[in-house]
Amino acid sequence: MVRAVRPRLYRRLVLTGGIGVLFLGLLAQRLQSVDADRVVAAMAGLGALPLVLACLATGFSFRAVAGYDQAWHRHLRTAIAPARARRAGFAAIAIGQTVGLGVISGALVRWRMLPELGLLAATQLSVLVAASFLVAWAIVTSLVFWVVPGAPLAGLAPWGLAVAVLGLGAGLAFAGSAMPNLFTLGRLLALAAADCLAAGLALWLLVPGELPLAAFLPAFLLALGAGLVSGSPAGLGAFEIALLALLPDQPEAGLLGAVVAWRVIAYAVPALAGAGLALHSAARRPVPAGAAVPLPEIAEAGLLAQGDLFAHRDGFVAGRTAHGLVALSAVADPRRHRSAARAEGRWPVLYKVGGRGAVAARRAGMRVLPVAREAWLDPVTFRTDIPACAELRRKLRRAQAAGVNARIEPDPDWPALAQVNAAWVAARGREHGFAMGRFDPAYLASQRIVVARQGAAVTGFASFHVARIGGRQVWTLDLLRPDPQAPEGTGQQMIVAALTAARADGVRKLSLAAVPIGARGEERGPVARLGRALAGDAMRGLDQFKAGFAPRWQRLYIAAPSYPALLAVGAEIWLRVFRPPGLRGTGDPARPTAEYQIAYGRNPWQREEDTVA
Repeated sequence: MVRAVRPRLYRRLVLTGGIGVLFLGLLAQRLQSVDADRVVAAMAGLGALPLVLACLATGFSFRAVAGYDQAWHRHLRTAIAPARARRAGFAAIAIGQTVGLGVISGALVRWRMLPELGLLAATQLSVLVAASFLVAWAIVTSLVFWVVPGAPLAGLAPWGLAVAVLGLGAGLAFAGSAMPNLFTLGRLLALAAADCLAAGLALWLLVPGELPLAAFLPAFLLALGAGLVSGSPAGLGAFEIALLALLPDQPEAGLLGAVVAWRVIAYAVPALAGAGLALHSAARRPVPAGAAVPLPEIAEAGLLAQGDLFAHRDGFVAGRTAHGLVALSAVADPRRHRSAARAEGRWPVLYKVGGRGAVAARRAGMRVLPVAREAWLDPVTFRTDIPACAELRRKLRRAQAAGVNARIEPDPDWPALAQVNAAWVAARGREHGFAMGRFDPAYLASQRIVVARQGAAVTGFASFHVARIGGRQVWTLDLLRPDPQAPEGTGQQMIVAALTAARADGVRKLSLAAVPIGARGEERGPVARLGRALAGDAMRGLDQFKAGFAPRWQRLYIAAPSYPALLAVGAEIWLRVFRPPGLRGTGDPARPTAEYQIAYGRNPWQREEDTVA
């Protein structure tokens, strides 16, 4: 691998050096007609006020520069403290833009200042920062050309935007799973605009005469791009050649004197400061993070096994969408949830919280909407000989007449269950994800498994999370998988078998999980109408199935800082549920090897089974 990288690196060094020499030669040829004494005189004639203002503008520019790294660290969740990310970003860019080969030199500086990243991650971060800045520069430059009257090459602005958008798409594809969300993209674009405009203002303040800023800025941005593309140290040569060509009416001596002074302010001084930070970083030690907050006692904690969800260090079960840090349980401290979401560039969202959680969210200023209803049963008091269970009794009689029996099996026939699951998926299209479990023997091994059989043949299975909440055991339905060819009533028979086993264990609370708002036809309102449109016939059948047990229904809610946030993150959750990424595979719970445990030490959970018709 090293041998493959070195030739590319050497070619890049030769190409960059060749371009730099070419532009320096062109600049030297151009300078032959310029009186050096007049350039020195122009520098000596700079007043104190322009120099001070240029320094302030440069400081503002580098404040934005430091934000590039912070934005990427935040999005990539590197656990690097924001202040350390800003310092490393400032030093890497200040040194890299001055010595040239910014990606390589910047990676080395980041690696020194953030050794826990490693060289590979530091290099990847350098590439992301450089690529995102180039795309943002192209967008900013095109917009400036579009809005500034009389700007040179203004007709090319739409093409520049098109190229920038294509570059953005390529950058997103390169980022892969690290694809930034709209918050991060907007932040990077705003930082690039602030950086470029402040850097241009710093140079403009030093240019003598009455050159309008509107005439100077487009030329500066193009010259800056030429310097960036050249890869030469500080863009030397390419920047000056482009700037002189784009401002032909400006006296060359005064313009070059301003450029030399600007390079001292915007390149030499920051590079020295960055070098000092990099040298000083060897004596610094990263501050260890505080202790993680324990998870609350909730059934959902049993769902941290398939990778979609995780246990947040602030004490809640969480999932991430592009724009939301979603807590799938009540949060003990809403402020910590908001801070954690803000630190990732996401909205704080509560999903499937009960009535108390919804009230607390409203008091905290969040917007709240109903999203689902959860069905609860008491196994000890559950009876089928009541009028509300008439349909349930009919289904059970049909299953019994067909010879279906169901019971808890501590060591089920996993291959047979896999066949049933495959038939179920083939009949219904796909398993759901995010807050809903998917078939995986390693994941299901810690649950109670009810298996339905017709004779010796497996005709279905159901799984239940078992959690101890408030000192009491609670069962929560996860997967319900009747074989599509199973006799009528097989699903109901498995639930009754689970209720019987739970009653024997003294369990007083068993959840049949949730159904979306709107699955029941008589529900009204815009949320219910949307739920009906999205739920489809399968969820309506699921609602009827659960209603047959005459459960106690509990309404669940989604909460976000605003209604647009509710709409955006709600749509992302829906996509994660109904279009989940593939699992990494299924496993055999009889083989608890270290490799096997790593492969399945992931994070999901759920609150509703994704089955039944």
